[in-house]
Amino acid sequence: MALEIRKASKVCQEAAIPRDGEADALWMVLQFHPFIGASVITAEGRFLWANARAKLLYLGDAEVDIAGKTFYDLFPKEWCDERIALLKQLEETGKSAVLRHIRRGRSLMVTYNKIPTPAREASRYLILIAEADEEEQIPVPDEYMVFNTGLMNLGPLNSLSKREIEVLALISRGLTTEEIAKELSRSPKTIEAHRSSVARKLGVKNRVQLAEIARKASLEIRHADLKRIGDDP
Repeated sequence: MALEIRKASKVCQEAAIPRDGEADALWMVLQFHPFIGASVITAEGRFLWANARAKLLYLGDAEVDIAGKTFYDLFPKEWCDERIALLKQLEETGKSAVLRHIRRGRSLMVTYNKIPTPAREASRYLILIAEADEEEQIPVPDEYMVFNTGLMNLGPLNSLSKREIEVLALISRGLTTEEIAKELSRSPKTIEAHRSSVARKLGVKNRVQLAEIARKASLEIRHADLKRIGDDP
């Protein structure tokens, strides 16, 4: 535990945050938080630190060392370009940002907030990440700009076709086969064939399980048109 306290203190020091008991306690909470991912990055897209939850949510490996690595070392170029563009907007406006996107088949809510930075160094940002599968729109304070992504990482859902994504999204809304058929202007028989295909690909047996998978990704019909990206750079 003493070692982890020293690590937390070092993060505070490197981020130019006053090292007092409250600051150390805050960073200890972030270090071991069970469901909030946290990382510190530069405005140039370089990781300085990340807790285990953040690494698990984004990379599927809580133990990987990413300190010193850039976005481009870890993620597809299109994803990196989009996030660098976001950071440039934050630098220009001085605002914080919130975005919601699908990563590894899960819906994530992410915030970017500038934190104190040593003089003559690139600005630093604290990124907080949490799974967000609520159907309702989450209120966003005026101090935050909302960033809309054009990309998604479907993880285990990537095997689904565009039409199957649409069907799965509508199943999660509790629509019947007949209602989905009307929504998509297809026959009930065609929709049932899509549902069976989705269930087979995902290894589930009923609508309840399908709806749960869709809920975790917060799937909507519009997601079928977003560009899919993989895991690797």
